[in-house]
Amino acid sequence: MPLKKRMFRSNMAILFSALVSLLAIMMLVLVAFEDSIERDVQNLEMARLDVNVAEAAALLSGWTPSGDGASGEDAAGQTGDWSDRILGQAQELGYETAVFRGNTILAGNSEERMQELIGQIEEEGLFRDQVEIFYYQNATVVGRYDEQADMGILAVHFPEENWLISSLEESFRTLLAVLLFISAGAIAVLLILSSFFTGRMNRMVMEPLEELVKGAERIRNGNLKEKISYRGEKELEDVCRTFNSMQDTILEDKRRQEQNEKARTDMVVGISHDLRTPLTSIQGYMKGILDGVADTEEKKRKYLKTAYEASKDMNVLLQKLFDFSWLESGNMPFHMVTVELLEYMNAYVARQEVALSPAQVRFHVGWEGKYLPDILLDPEQFQRVLDNLLENSRKYSEAEPVTVWLNAGVKGSWVYLEWKDNGPGVPEEKLGFIFDRFYRCDEARSQKGSGVGLYVVKYIMERHGGEIQAENDKGLKLTLLFPAAEKNHGENTDC
Repeated sequence: MPLKKRMFRSNMAILFSALVSLLAIMMLVLVAFEDSIERDVQNLEMARLDVNVAEAAALLSGWTPSGDGASGEDAAGQTGDWSDRILGQAQELGYETAVFRGNTILAGNSEERMQELIGQIEEEGLFRDQVEIFYYQNATVVGRYDEQADMGILAVHFPEENWLISSLEESFRTLLAVLLFISAGAIAVLLILSSFFTGRMNRMVMEPLEELVKGAERIRNGNLKEKISYRGEKELEDVCRTFNSMQDTILEDKRRQEQNEKARTDMVVGISHDLRTPLTSIQGYMKGILDGVADTEEKKRKYLKTAYEASKDMNVLLQKLFDFSWLESGNMPFHMVTVELLEYMNAYVARQEVALSPAQVRFHVGWEGKYLPDILLDPEQFQRVLDNLLENSRKYSEAEPVTVWLNAGVKGSWVYLEWKDNGPGVPEEKLGFIFDRFYRCDEARSQKGSGVGLYVVKYIMERHGGEIQAENDKGLKLTLLFPAAEKNHGENTDC
C-alpha cells in the first residue's frame, strides 16, 4: 500500500482511537458517578418538593377528626389538643399547619397566604379522603380531607426564595466534576496516542530523511562511494535508491571529467610535441637555404618542398585544435545546402587522387540502385568528415597502399555512405568507444594523433541530423547515415 494511504489510515486510526477512548472514559466516569448523578437527577425532579415531605405525610396520616357533624366550636375543641401536638411536630419539620372546614380555618396558621391557599384548594377540589402530596404555587403541600367529618388538614412548606438556585448549584458542581474527569482523561489518552503514533511516524519518515541528510553531507565532503542503506517503506526505499543512483551518476561524471581533463592535457601535450617536429624540420631546411647548403636550384626546390609539406602537417594539427575549440564552445557554424551525394563523393575522390599518389591511397567508388535522393549538408564541414576518415585510415591501416572503398545507397528513409579500408580493424571491446572524445585505441601513442578526429566526425554527423556506425568487416567499416532531403527544397539553411 502506498505511503500516502498508510499515513491517511494512521491519522484516521489516531482519530478513531481518540474517539473510542473518549467514549470509554465517559462510560467509566458515568459508572463511577452513577449514584451521585442519579441522586442529582432525582433531586432535580423532586426539587420542587421539600425534603421532609415524607415525614409530614406520615404525621398527617394519623390524623382523625373526632365527632360527626360537630359544630365549628365543637370541632375546634375536639382538635385543640391534637393541633397543639401536630403543630409542634410540623414546625420542627418546617411546615405550617391548619385545620379547616370549607374556607374557614379552625386551628393552626391563619395567615393570609394560608387562607388564600385553602380557598384555592376548596375551589379546585384537590383533596380526597387520603393523604395527598403535591406542589402548588411554589409551596410543598401535604393535606388530608375527611369527607365524613367535612374537615381537612394542611401541612404547608413555604420554600425560601433561592431554593432552586441552591439545588442547581449542587447538581452543577457534580456535573462539573464529571466533565473535569472526562476532559482530563481525554487529554491524557490523546497525549498517549499522539506520542505513540508520532513516534511511529518519526521512525517511518525521519529515519530515511536523516540518512538522506547524512548522504548529502558525505557528498558535500567529497565522499561519493558510501551508499545509503535503508530498508523500510517502499516509497522511501525508492527515494534512497534514487539518491544512490544520483550519487553514482555524480561519481561517474566526476570520473569522466577527470579522464577528459587528463585527455585534454595529453592532447595539448601531444599536439605540442607533434608541432615541434615539422617546425624543427622547417627551421632546419630554411637555415640550410640561408647558409648556402642548398647550393643548387634543385636542392633549394627540394628543401622548400619539404618545408611546405611540414607546414601542411602543422596546419592539420592547428585545424584540429581549431575544430576542438569550436566543439567545446558549441558554436561550429553550419551552412546547409542540397547536395547530390554521389557527385560530391566523386569530386572529393578526384581531388585526393590528384593530391595523393596511387602508392599512398587507392579509392573504389560504388553505389546501389539507380537513384540516390539528394541530401542536406554543409560541404565544408562534410569535407572535414571525409578528411578525418581518410587520415584515420592512413594512420591505422598498416597497409601499403591504403585502399578505401566508398559505397552509397538508400536504406528506408536514410541515405547512407559506407567508408571501408583494408586495415586490421578495431578490437571488438574498443569498437564502442572510438567516437568518444580524446579516445585512442593506441594508448602507447606509437601513432601521432589527438583522439578528437572521430569525435569531430560524430558531432558533425549529428548536426546534420544523421548518425555514424562502426563495425569490423575485413577492416574498419564506418557507415554514415543522412536523412533524405525533401523534394523541391528551397533556400539554403544555416544552423
